[in-house]
Amino acid sequence: MAEHLARNPFPARGTVSAEETVLPDVLREWADRTPTAPLPGVREAERLAEEYVQGFQDEATSHGGLGCLYGAHGAGKTHAARRMMARIALLEPEAVQLYVRFQDDDLVAAYRRLVPQLSQGLLTDLVVRYLGTLAGDQAANAGVPADRGRLMSALDTEPTRVFDLFDAHLIEAGRVLEAQAREIAAVTGDGRRFQRALSFLIRPEFSDAAYDWLCGRPIDLDAARALGVGEQIDDPQTCRYGLQLLATLVTRGGRPFVLVFDQCEKFLLEDGVPVPANLGLQQSLAEVVPRAGGLLLLVASEAGWQAMPQDLHQRIGPGAVHMMPLVPDDARLVLRVYLDAVRRTPREDIRPITEAGLRELLRHSGGNVRLLLQLAWASFEAAAAGAEINADVIGTAALRYRRAPGLPELAMLVESKLLAAGLNAERVPGKDASTTFRLPGPPKPQVVIKLSEAVFFDDEVSNAADMVAPGGDITSAYTALLVTGYVSPPVLTALRRVVHTVLVADGSPAFSRELDELVARAASVLAAKDRTASDPALLSETLRELRAYLEELGSQRRGESAALTRNLAAVGGPPEPRAASGWPARRAELIHRIAEVRAARAATDWDDFRKARARVVREWKTRVVLVICAAVAAVLLLMLSASLGGTSPSAQLVAGAVLAVLAGGVPATLLARSWVFRPGVSLDARADLDQLGRDLRPHARPRAADPAIRYAHACQEDPDAGYRALANAILVEPLALVRQALGRRLAMTERSPSECVEEVLRGLRERIPEVQLLLARRQQHTDPERPPRTLRDLRPELRILVALANPDRLELAAGAPSKQPAELVLAALGVRGPNHPLARAYRGGVAQLAPGEIPPNELRAAARLLSPLEPDGLGAYDWLPVVPEIDELYLHFEELLYYQEEIRSYR
Repeated sequence: MAEHLARNPFPARGTVSAEETVLPDVLREWADRTPTAPLPGVREAERLAEEYVQGFQDEATSHGGLGCLYGAHGAGKTHAARRMMARIALLEPEAVQLYVRFQDDDLVAAYRRLVPQLSQGLLTDLVVRYLGTLAGDQAANAGVPADRGRLMSALDTEPTRVFDLFDAHLIEAGRVLEAQAREIAAVTGDGRRFQRALSFLIRPEFSDAAYDWLCGRPIDLDAARALGVGEQIDDPQTCRYGLQLLATLVTRGGRPFVLVFDQCEKFLLEDGVPVPANLGLQQSLAEVVPRAGGLLLLVASEAGWQAMPQDLHQRIGPGAVHMMPLVPDDARLVLRVYLDAVRRTPREDIRPITEAGLRELLRHSGGNVRLLLQLAWASFEAAAAGAEINADVIGTAALRYRRAPGLPELAMLVESKLLAAGLNAERVPGKDASTTFRLPGPPKPQVVIKLSEAVFFDDEVSNAADMVAPGGDITSAYTALLVTGYVSPPVLTALRRVVHTVLVADGSPAFSRELDELVARAASVLAAKDRTASDPALLSETLRELRAYLEELGSQRRGESAALTRNLAAVGGPPEPRAASGWPARRAELIHRIAEVRAARAATDWDDFRKARARVVREWKTRVVLVICAAVAAVLLLMLSASLGGTSPSAQLVAGAVLAVLAGGVPATLLARSWVFRPGVSLDARADLDQLGRDLRPHARPRAADPAIRYAHACQEDPDAGYRALANAILVEPLALVRQALGRRLAMTERSPSECVEEVLRGLRERIPEVQLLLARRQQHTDPERPPRTLRDLRPELRILVALANPDRLELAAGAPSKQPAELVLAALGVRGPNHPLARAYRGGVAQLAPGEIPPNELRAAARLLSPLEPDGLGAYDWLPVVPEIDELYLHFEELLYYQEEIRSYR
C-alpha cells in the first residue's frame, strides 16, 4: 500500500493562470505556496530575470532585456512567466511589472487593461521622480558630477523637493522641461500631448482627468481642452507610444520595468493569418522597451513564434525559450514536486504513482504539462485511498480527457484512411506489437508507414535505432512513422532526420489533418513516374550520425537528471535550521567561470584553424603568382630569342627561358600538391566550416595542406573501413578543431570501446587527448556476466569515462583500487558500491557525508582531476560527450569542500 495522502496534491485545472494586477507581495506569496518544478523553461525564465535585475542595478552596464517563451498550449509558459515576475519581485521589490493576456488582435483594448494596473498615486510618483532625474542631469551639466549624486540622494527620499529647487531657481525648470520634451519625443510620435498629460498629472485639480486620459479612458470635452489632449486614446500607434513612454518614465526614475505580453498569437494572427500592422507594433516595442532599460517578455504559441519576423527572432537571440513537451525525467520531477507539497517528508519517489503509470500519463498527455497534471488529478480522484495509481487507473481516468489512440486503434484508423483514398496496402505485423503498412507491396515497397508504441527516454536510443535500422523499408521512396501518444522531444528531432514524416498520434484535430496530408502524399508518390529510392550510402551515413547523436543525447540527459535529483532536495521541504549556505552563489560563480573558459578555448581553436587556412591560402596564391610569372618570363624570352635569330644573344635568351621554367618548377610542384579549393569562402561560424567540409568531400584526403580538406576527410571517412587511416591521421594532425572532428568520426565505429584501448593508449602517449572519445561511449556486444578485462585494467582517470558512459554497467570500470584521486570520483559514481559515503553524498546531497570523513586534500585532488578550469582536467576536454556529467562531478566535489569549510566556520 502506498502512503495515504490527506488531499489530492494535483491541480484540477493543470497549470496556473495569471491575473492582470500583480503586486510584489502577491507574487512572492504565490511563489511560496505554488509548487514549481525547475524545468528548463522555468530555469531559463528565472535566469532572464536575474540577468535583467543585475544589469539594471549596475549603472555602468545597465541595459534592458528581451525574451520570448513559446511552445504548445499547456506547456507551462504562463507559469514560467509568473515565476520570472516573482523572481524579479524578490530581487527588486521596487520593480514595476505589468502583465496582459491578449484576447484578440486589439492593442487598444490591451492598453486600457495594462496602464490602469498602475495606481494614480504610483504614476504621479513616477512622473515626479522622472523630473528629479532630469533635474539631476541638469545639475551635473551645470556643475560637477558629484552634484548629481548628492541631489539624487536627497530626491530619492522626498521626490517632491524637486519643485522647491525650481521655486528657489537652484535649477532651471525650463531646461528640465526642454529635456523632458526631447526624451518624450524620442520614444513617442505625439510628444506634446503626452508631455501635457504628464504635466497636468502632478497638478491636483487636473490629476484625475490626466490619469484617465493616460489610461485610455474617455474624458469630457472641457477637460480635454484644458489639458490640450484629445478625448481618448483610441488608436494602436498612440498606445504603442504610451507603453514606450511608460518604460522610459519608470526606468529613468530608477526602478526596473517589466512588461509581459501573454498569448501573443492572438495579437499577431487573425484566423491563423499574420496581421502585418500588429507585427510592426510588436517589433517596435521590442526595440524601444529594452533600449529604455525595460524588460519585455513575449509569451506565444508555436504559431505565434513562427509568425514573428526573422529579424525579431535574431533580436531576441538567447532570450528565446522553447517550452518543449516533457521528457520522462521532467514529468517525474513535476509529479514529485506536487507530491512533496503534501507529503509529511519529501521523498525522491513518486508513489502512489507507479513507473508504468508515469508512462501512461505521458502517453495520454503527450508530454503536455497541463494535461499531465489534469490527468494526474483525475487519476488520484479515481483511485482508492492509499492504492497505487497504475496504468489501468490512469487509462480509465483518461477517458474524460483527450485520449491518444492505442496501437490497434491507430492501425484501424490508418488502414481506413488508406482504403478511403483508394490505396491498397499490405499490413505486416511486427514482433513487438508494431504494425507496418507497405504500398504497393513487397518485394520493393515504394511507401512504408510504420506504427509504433510511445517512445520514452530510457529506451529511446535503442527504439530509435530499431525504427530506422537499415533495410528494405527505410530505403523506400517515402517513409512515415506514427507513434501513439508520445515521443521524447529530443529523439523526435533525431528521427525526423532519417524518416520523411514522423507524427505523434495524440487524438487531436491537428493529428487528423496531418494524417490526411500523409495519405495524400503517399498517393502522390505512388502516382509519380521515375520514383527514386533513398541513396543507401547516404542513408547509412545519416543513420550512423543519428546513433552518435542519440548516444551523446543520452549522456547529456543523464547529467541533467542527476543534477536535478540532487538540487531538488530543498524543493517543497522544510527550511534548514542553520544559516543559509553560500554554496548556491559559489556554484553560480563557478558555472559562469566555466562558461567563460570554455568560450575562450573554443575561440582559440577556431582562430587557430582560420589562421592556418589563411596561411595556406596565402602560400598557395604566392605559388600561383610565381608559376605564372615564370611561365610569362619564359614565353617572352623565347619570343625575343626567335626575333633575334640564331645569334649568340638568342642562345643566352633561350638559356634564360630554360632557367625561368626551372625556377617555376618548384612552386609548380608544390602547387600541384597543395591545391586549395574555394579559397575565398567566408568562415565566420562553425556552420560555414561544416558546409565547406561537405562541399570539399570529393577532394578530401588526410595529408592535404589545406585544413579544410583535412576537416572534410575527418567528416566523411568511413569509421570502420577507414578506422586505421583515421587513427593514424589524428596522431599527426596539428589543429585541435580537426583532431576533434577525427575523434568524433572514430567514435562512430562499430567497434566497442574495449576493442579501441590500444589506439587510446597510443594517442595519449603522443599527447593527443581527443582519442579519449573512443572510450566515452557505451560498451556494446559483450557478455554482461564477463566485463572486458581491457577496460578494468585502464588507468583510473580513464575508467571514469567508462563509468560515465555506462551508468547502468558500473562493473566495467571496477578495476583494482589505487591511491589516485580518480578513485574518489569512481566511488562517488557508485563503482565501489552504492553505500560508499561519496556515492550516498552524490545521490542524496552533501549532508549524507560526515564533515571529516574524507580529508580535504583528497577532495581537492579529485576536484582538480575533473576541473574544467585546469588545462589537464577532464572537464577541460569540452568535446567529450560526457562533459555535462563531468561538470556535475566537479561541482559535487567543490560543494563537499565548501561544505567542510562551512562546518569549520560554524564551529
